[in-house]
Amino acid sequence: MTPGVSIVADDTRSWGLETAGPGLLLNVPSTGPWARRPALHLEVAPSYRLRLRGGQKTLLWTRIDSYWDQAVFVRGTDSAPRILPVLTAPEIRTVDSLPGTETWWTAWNWKMARALIGAPLPVLHAGHWCLRPIRAIEAEKAERHPVSPMEWSFGQPLMPPHSLAAVTQFPLAWTEDWWEALPGQRPGALLPLREASAAEDGRVKSWRKRARDGTLPPVLLLFVDILAKWVVLDGHDRLHAALLEGTEPPLLGLWPFIDRPQPWNATREEGALLAAEFQLRTPPTPDTVDRINRMLLFSFSHDRRGTVSRAWPLPGGQAAWREELSARRRLGPPPLLDEDDWDWLL
Repeated sequence: MTPGVSIVADDTRSWGLETAGPGLLLNVPSTGPWARRPALHLEVAPSYRLRLRGGQKTLLWTRIDSYWDQAVFVRGTDSAPRILPVLTAPEIRTVDSLPGTETWWTAWNWKMARALIGAPLPVLHAGHWCLRPIRAIEAEKAERHPVSPMEWSFGQPLMPPHSLAAVTQFPLAWTEDWWEALPGQRPGALLPLREASAAEDGRVKSWRKRARDGTLPPVLLLFVDILAKWVVLDGHDRLHAALLEGTEPPLLGLWPFIDRPQPWNATREEGALLAAEFQLRTPPTPDTVDRINRMLLFSFSHDRRGTVSRAWPLPGGQAAWREELSARRRLGPPPLLDEDDWDWLL
């Protein structure tokens, strides 16, 4: 018998995020269908060349500078395939608890977990996953620079989501300076996988009614740590509807993680205390106190969990990368990229 995915309550005390309710841990086996690369996945070629695939379509090409200073992004010409089945009104009515309560979140956790396990275009791969309610922050409060692989020991803390209005924007290409990042490009920024439907679209109007009465189902986001962004897996229209109504959308975050037990280290703990003392020499703001507390918890914890995105080798390697992007360029260079950006990307 092929083992299935096991689902248990999330016992992690803190992921460094503000969570709105209880979560679930999914343990995906490495046999059967889970041994294959999922339909939505990252592929990698040398020098931090990354390709995001959805089904047989390329959704995004990204190249990151080797010093982790900047990145260039180019979208594919195809729209992202639907990852989860369309939510129907009868399905939504099966969750009859008061929205935002623990029982309401638990019901949606389980509904989304089962949908992910049975998805025709799978996202999950072998390993550990967390599915948990999360809350967005203001972009100005986000970290200013992504954490590079050179700075973390395989697995890192999550970044809270922000800049949800990005779901209404869909640039075909753009560059990011990670030292002087605009607030909407800081770690934790939202990355939609398709263009937003028009505000007059019937489905958006239907979701707007639910946003007004507080019964909007959660939007499902996936954290991609190497890009330091949250990808919208399911709920582009729901998120758009909430923005149009000026309401806070319920968000469910999904991320792969690894357990990182670490031995006691006096130098690390002493360094954390010195860093905290230095930051507290001037009257701290509430944000500073919160950041220090998270840093101390992270430094003194001996049983930590961190997120890490899995990637597969890009078939054909760098030659295939150049051929694909050259063909994309011949279709008409997207705006906001100059010739130097294209040459470096290739």
